[in-house]
Amino acid sequence: MSPTKSNFKKDLPAISPQAMASFQEHSQQIINETVFRSLKREEEVVQHGEGAKEVLTAGLGFFTQNLEAAMSLGEVALLEDVLVWAKDRLPHDGVAMEHVLSRFKIYRGVVMEILPEEYAKEVIIYIDWMISYQKDIIGQRF
Repeated sequence: MSPTKSNFKKDLPAISPQAMASFQEHSQQIINETVFRSLKREEEVVQHGEGAKEVLTAGLGFFTQNLEAAMSLGEVALLEDVLVWAKDRLPHDGVAMEHVLSRFKIYRGVVMEILPEEYAKEVIIYIDWMISYQKDIIGQRF
């Protein structure tokens, strides 16, 4: 168990059905745009080689599914588990936790651009939570 788990709020408000529908409708577009922007940060994706686009798309798809589940329940425990798993697993694939943080920030910006503002505000509460949690994970390593 990560020592950070006790430091973060566990329950966030479940998002509205309208915001969830908008997020689901645009999720592939959000993933694609986040991948596109992430690939421009060559120093963060070089370890994935020629398959970088596919690796990022799969990873962000996994993240998006977990984000959707958390938002529908108003519960972040699943997101906590994903971030702790990522902290333990991804460095073996050459992915620095700072890269994960960078992708979360890109994802947040894309959500703000693509979703209507009223729905984006509901979604980014969860993304901001993940960004804060990820920053805490990075701080623990040093």
